[in-house]
Amino acid sequence: MSGDEINGDTDAMREFASRIMGSLDKPPVSNISRSDGESTPCPGGLDSLCMHLTIAESETIRQLQTFITQAEQGFAAYSAFVQQTAANYLRADETARQEILNTFVSQRPEDLPKVDPRLVTPHSGR
Repeated sequence: MSGDEINGDTDAMREFASRIMGSLDKPPVSNISRSDGESTPCPGGLDSLCMHLTIAESETIRQLQTFITQAEQGFAAYSAFVQQTAANYLRADETARQEILNTFVSQRPEDLPKVDPRLVTPHSGR
């Protein structure tokens, strides 16, 4: 039945998750995203003229830092989800494989289903 199975590429899942986590180790696009949020001083004693720009800059930096942090946390959570999904997929696959093998090994000949008589006689060339 269509849609009743999961066919995931666990190697691709793990590689994707590793790439996401690896991207978090790279330096940020801009150093401003990691600045301490302190305002840039106005040069030449122009405090009264550029104070509103300094305040806007500080607020923008805080908002940018919040966004970057949330994006990094989201990437880390998604990476963990993908890794866990790949592990669950492999575990389920191994469990199903073991069940099939155990059934095969433990099945007594008298418990096997009857062979359809149409399959007993070879029909090649007919």
